[in-house]
Amino acid sequence: MFNLSKLFKSVPETLAAVDLGSNSFHMIIAHWQNDSPVIIDRIKEPVRLGFGLQDDGSLSDEAVQRAMECLQRFGERLRSVDAGSVRIVGTKTLRSINNASEFLTDAQARLGHPVEIISGEEEARLIYLGVAQAIEPGKDRRIVMDIGGGSTEVIIGRGMDPEIKESLNMGCVALTKRFFGDGKISRKAIKKARVACLQELEPVRDDLLDLGWSECIGASGSIKSVAEVCTELGWTTGEIHRQNITDLIDQFAEHGNIDLSMKGLSADRQPVFFGGLIVLSALFESLQLETMVASDWALREGLLFDLKGRFEHKDIRDDSINKLVARYHVVSPRVGQIEKTVEDFLPQVTGDWELNPEESLQLLKWAARIFLIGLDITHSDYHKHGAYIAENVDLAGFSRSEQAQLSALVLSHRKRFPVKKFPMDNEPLLRLSIIFRLAVIFNRARRNIPLPEIKLVAKDKQLSLNVSTEWLENNSLTLADLENEVRYLSQTGYSLFLNDSVDDNAAS
Repeated sequence: MFNLSKLFKSVPETLAAVDLGSNSFHMIIAHWQNDSPVIIDRIKEPVRLGFGLQDDGSLSDEAVQRAMECLQRFGERLRSVDAGSVRIVGTKTLRSINNASEFLTDAQARLGHPVEIISGEEEARLIYLGVAQAIEPGKDRRIVMDIGGGSTEVIIGRGMDPEIKESLNMGCVALTKRFFGDGKISRKAIKKARVACLQELEPVRDDLLDLGWSECIGASGSIKSVAEVCTELGWTTGEIHRQNITDLIDQFAEHGNIDLSMKGLSADRQPVFFGGLIVLSALFESLQLETMVASDWALREGLLFDLKGRFEHKDIRDDSINKLVARYHVVSPRVGQIEKTVEDFLPQVTGDWELNPEESLQLLKWAARIFLIGLDITHSDYHKHGAYIAENVDLAGFSRSEQAQLSALVLSHRKRFPVKKFPMDNEPLLRLSIIFRLAVIFNRARRNIPLPEIKLVAKDKQLSLNVSTEWLENNSLTLADLENEVRYLSQTGYSLFLNDSVDDNAAS
């Protein structure tokens, strides 16, 4: 229903992570032993999805076919992994296409598990998490860089905590396609490509340099490939020096084509190696780097640790919600009151409305904690301001679809139902919005007024709400709100009945 992991009492025996990147699709499957993942399967396919991204924002038929054929194979391997034990994310290219919903539907059908599209900031966080788990903990800051197919992530952090997360629009596939699409290399093209990368780095360069670091780490294919080539050529013992990059670029420039073969360079990496090399050279120049070491872990391993944390009730998303609440100064007793009310309402309709109880309650409680954030801007239309913040702020751990669902609940919690802006085709979310609206209505007052017994009966698109008539007569404002709600919900195709039977109304 939602792209939220199911809540297990303990970490499942097997966890899996899938990264749908712009250059390659990766899948790792692991068992957990002694608080560390033991990789039992690792699959990589060079799908080159980014090469299929067209000027109008669509994906070419050939790229879609390559992707779906790969996902079909991944899906066969994932059939033995329990639902909720797999996290699948799409990155830069899937963030960029205009037909993402169609692609996701087809992808999920083949994989058998939900697919999320994550933001660049979330991608950076997960990369840092994966790298940080692979190295000795230290007190000093480190800078971590990951050159992907469509974007490059740059993160500065200390220990397990990232302090700056940047996602830049430059990657090995994108740069190759833009400047070396015909395979030819010239000094002029090299200069243009490097300048384009330096321009992308310029807005964030000073902030990164001002914070500083004592250790430089690179991750994923492009950087690991450069490190392997340097090792095979006998230049280093695994690290990358600035002069190594210059020498490699000179060799490609002399050859005049991206098809230059060299020791340590695989056939799969060959078509995009030079594009990644140019990005790396710009990173070294702009950030005044001299040496970098390559990490074996990155995004996929970060996904595994993040997923494990959710099962252990160490969900980074809860921390993100708490930080958002603090940032926008939400201090209201209504938050706790509404949380209690949704905890009471939800079980009464879960079965008839086919809602997942754990995921639905998690989403409703998050919405209850942040629905007032827009008040920090202005009281007028605060729900609109809050919805914009919820969808666009950097919320660590959340996918774009999860933030969109939170935003929709915040937007729709008051006044007329926003049928033109709400995802009306998402029936479970619409039903959660109705529950949330009713919880808000019964908790309008800042004072903690004891509520009477409230019974809900759901059937298809009808909802009966039964509450003491005497209580309603003594709370005339709530009664007026409920009468308005009958009218508002009729615009959604749902019928709300007050102190009446759904079956009686259906019969009449």
